[in-house]
Amino acid sequence: MASLLSYALTTVADVKETLDIASNDTTKDNLITRKINQATEMIENYTGRRFKLTRYADEEYDATGTDQLILRQRPVDTAYTFQIDARNTSLNDNDWDTVDSELSFVDSKAGVADLNFISVGGWNRYRVTYRAGYSTIPSDISEACVTLAAYLVESGTSGTNVKKKQEGARSIEYFDPKAGATNTSDIFDMLNLTGTLNAYSNNPILPDK
Repeated sequence: MASLLSYALTTVADVKETLDIASNDTTKDNLITRKINQATEMIENYTGRRFKLTRYADEEYDATGTDQLILRQRPVDTAYTFQIDARNTSLNDNDWDTVDSELSFVDSKAGVADLNFISVGGWNRYRVTYRAGYSTIPSDISEACVTLAAYLVESGTSGTNVKKKQEGARSIEYFDPKAGATNTSDIFDMLNLTGTLNAYSNNPILPDK
């Protein structure tokens, strides 16, 4: 049996509701779990984000020659201890000095460390420990994962793919492979998810200054 990823973007219950599967019908739970995992990975690979609140220890960053380090994940949990270490030599060794906390500040939303000094040196000169992501997954990202996972379940179990599904007042249109979409970006386009996912993309990150 498949296990739901610890950082999954939605739940089996929400996908079952979308697919109009009774909560006590467990015949497709394993398939739904697998497809939620797949949908989560597709969304995170596309956006370059890990949405679930996660601790990142000793991530290494190159010097930028500026007063900023752009972190790989966001938003940064400012309630968590944010630590920057710097190599005390130009060599790629393990000698690190902790940068005084007064010398760095976090632009949480942008995921940028603002420094009170210019970061100089070479590759992997700085090492950062921080926590980033959401304690509660944003509803639009969760719904995007529901839509994608539901499509993946339907397209994998139906002889013909569902093109449109009505859920009360809400209508969901699924990807039709005959329409010519052949890759992840095409699937997101056909499911009308591209705008939502692009809004969370890590490229580019825009600091608040």
